[in-house]
Amino acid sequence: MLADQRTARAAVGILRAMLLTLHAASLRPMLAPKRGKPKLELTDLPRFARQDLDMHGLNLTTDLLKGATRRVLEDLRERADKERCACLLLIEPEPLKLADESDDVGGSGVERAKRVLNAANILGCNAAAISVDSPDEDDFVDFAADRFRQIVETADKLDMNILVAPREGLTHKPERVTELIKKVGGFRVGTFPDFEAAMQAEDPAAYLRKLVPYASVVCATTVALTAPETAPDDEPAEEDEKPKKPAKPESEKTPEPEDAEPTDAELAAQAEAEENEDGDLDAPPGGPGGGLEGLIQAVLNEEDFEDEPDPPTHEPYELQPLIDAIAAVGFDGSLAVRYSGTEDCVTGTDLSRWALEHAVEHKSG
Repeated sequence: MLADQRTARAAVGILRAMLLTLHAASLRPMLAPKRGKPKLELTDLPRFARQDLDMHGLNLTTDLLKGATRRVLEDLRERADKERCACLLLIEPEPLKLADESDDVGGSGVERAKRVLNAANILGCNAAAISVDSPDEDDFVDFAADRFRQIVETADKLDMNILVAPREGLTHKPERVTELIKKVGGFRVGTFPDFEAAMQAEDPAAYLRKLVPYASVVCATTVALTAPETAPDDEPAEEDEKPKKPAKPESEKTPEPEDAEPTDAELAAQAEAEENEDGDLDAPPGGPGGGLEGLIQAVLNEEDFEDEPDPPTHEPYELQPLIDAIAAVGFDGSLAVRYSGTEDCVTGTDLSRWALEHAVEHKSG
């Protein structure tokens, strides 16, 4: 029953927006290990993300696509669509010198951003994310805005968006990012906020509230998670510990009359069974009101489950206040789950999903 409740709660979380998607960098040790062959092929990532991690979309990084041909990208897109785990965002992890005074240096950054957009388009993404390598000085904002306008020309042709991933320097403060977006103009430029970057601000919640209104994706970076302690599955229940009376031999049992009238208890049980058949939530899965649909409705009608387990705990910062901050400004995009810890990447990513899912379900505002 507990597993069914978790499934129902996950489904309700999907219905309420803030879709949980996989940031592929979480599985870098499997996709691009420093030594040996990959344990997970890039083209098999959609299946793994959907079936093993219960994620509903992919956010890829360009370094994981190194050497990939157009055919490989198209194959990845086809597999992602088949698994209903579409590629949503392509991220360029290396910051680009878009605010440089040199036309050659700045132009090189523009060309790189355009190539990223084209690759994202082949993958079926609706956006690409880049960051700016520049000191935080007023003069450089105009240079960056001019270069972004050139990038937007390609984004317009492809019907895509370009997102600014804030980092130290020119885009460290949210006010600078919004200033840059307003200078560029139009609706093609947005933001790609990150929980980890937000925690470096004096007020992380205020930081997110300023950037998230321009975001279609928020990077939910996690560092270290601890699973909650649970009782062993084989622990006997209290009622099982009580000694049971031995059953009577068949010869000593009192025979029941063949035409005996049903007792009041039997009539009540029959009425309850008929009520279940008409749509009660206790009806067997597959019947009217049963299965996942019934469980989802139960969650919507009654929020609290007595047996709901505690979520994993996250260090070095709490996730709930960050989720509450983005919910407060009406964010309904996707949360890119990015596990950056040193433990097993699959376990860490799965615990991250669980913790973030719980925070979304219990968000305030």
